[in-house]
Amino acid sequence: MTTSIPSRLSRVFFLAAAFLFLGSATAFFCAEAEAQVTVTKSADLNPGICLVDFQGPPEIRAKLVSTLERCDWFTICATPAKAKYSLRAVYSNGSSPTLEMKVTSADGLEIRFTQTVISPRRDWVVYKAVDELLKRLFKVPGLCATNIAFVNGARGYKEIFLCNFDGSDMMQLTYNKSISTEPSWGPRAHDLVYTLYQKNYTDVVLADMVRRSVKRISQFPGLNAGAALSHDGGRAALILSKDRRVDLYVMTLNGGGVRPLTSDNFVDYSPCWSPDDKQICFVSDRARRPNLYLLPAAGGTARPDPLPTGCGEAVSPDWSAVSNKICFAGGGGSSYSLMVMDMTGGAHRAEVVPGTQGGKWESPSWAPDGRHVICTREGAGNQRALVMVDTWTGRVLSLTRDSDLSLPAWSDLHD
Repeated sequence: MTTSIPSRLSRVFFLAAAFLFLGSATAFFCAEAEAQVTVTKSADLNPGICLVDFQGPPEIRAKLVSTLERCDWFTICATPAKAKYSLRAVYSNGSSPTLEMKVTSADGLEIRFTQTVISPRRDWVVYKAVDELLKRLFKVPGLCATNIAFVNGARGYKEIFLCNFDGSDMMQLTYNKSISTEPSWGPRAHDLVYTLYQKNYTDVVLADMVRRSVKRISQFPGLNAGAALSHDGGRAALILSKDRRVDLYVMTLNGGGVRPLTSDNFVDYSPCWSPDDKQICFVSDRARRPNLYLLPAAGGTARPDPLPTGCGEAVSPDWSAVSNKICFAGGGGSSYSLMVMDMTGGAHRAEVVPGTQGGKWESPSWAPDGRHVICTREGAGNQRALVMVDTWTGRVLSLTRDSDLSLPAWSDLHD
C-alpha cells in the first residue's frame, strides 16, 4: 500500500470495489484538551530565554534546553542580556522526579512552580515542566508531554509506531504483521484508533494504552476504515461500505450502534470533528476531484459546495480544538502544500503555510498548542520523514530521518 497523497483516493476506490497485539506502550494518564483557549500571534513570536542556573544531572539540563528549543515557542540565548526570560531550575530525583522552575522576565514578571511526575522516566518531568511554562506564559496547552503515532512500512509490513514530540524514544506499538494504518487519537491521550487490513478484511481497532488492551469496534462486512474519535470521546466517525458504497457513518462507542451520515454514489472519507463536535469535515470526490466538505454531525445534508480551499485538490484535514483552524494538504498531481483555513466566523479563507508551496507535504496533524503540526515530507528516493512545522512562520524541525513513514497523528497532553 502506498502512502502518497495522489494515491489515497484511488486506494479508497479500490477497497470499496474489491472488497494487536500491543507492545510495551508507556502507560500515562491523560488530560482532556483545554477549552476556550485563544492562540494569538504576537510581534515577539519566539522570545529569548536563557537558562542562567541549573542544579542537577547534566543530561537533564541538556534535555531541558533542547525541549525549550524544540517546542518552538522560545529562542535559546547564551546570555541573559539578550533574553526576555531568565530561567533557574533545580532537579531532584527522590521518590518522584521533580523540577523546580523560576522564570523572571525583563519587565519584572516572576513565575515559580514545581513540577513532579510519577514515572520511571526522569526526562518526562522536563516535558511536563516546559508545558506548564507555556501555559503560564502564553496561555496555551503545551505540546511536549505528548506522543506522535505514525505508520512505519520500512520493515515489510505497515505497523503503528510511537515517538515523543521531539522524535525521541521511538517504539513499535502494533505487531499485526499486516497493514496497520490511519492512527487517530481520542480526547484521552491513551486512546488510539487505527485501521487494520488483515486476511482480506478491514476492521477499526481501538487501543487503550493504559489498560494495554485492544478492541475491534467495527467489523462490518466490507470496508471499515478511517475512524476519528469525537472530542467528547463517545463517538467515532468512520468509513463503511455496508450498502456497497463508501459512506460516512457515526458509531456510538457504548454500544449504541451506527448511523449513516452520507448515502450517495460519491467516495467520502477522512472525517474530522469540529471543536464542539457539531460538524464533521471530510474529503469527497463529489466535484470529481477530492476536496473538503462540511456535514452536521447529528445528520443531515452536506453543504453542496466545498470549502473555499483555493486549490485543485484538498485532502487529509485535521481540525484544531484550540485554534479552530483546519490544516490540510492542498494542491494536485505530485505537488502538495501545507494549508490552513481559519473556521472562526463566516468568511473562511485558506492560506499556504510559509515555505511549503509546491512541495510534497502530507497528512498534517495539529499539535495541542494549535500552532504547530506534524506531517511527512517526501525527500530523496520517495522516502518520507516526520517533520514538525510552525504554521505561523513555516519553520521546519525534523523528527526522523527519511524512511517509509506516513500518516502521523499528534496526541493530546498526558497527565
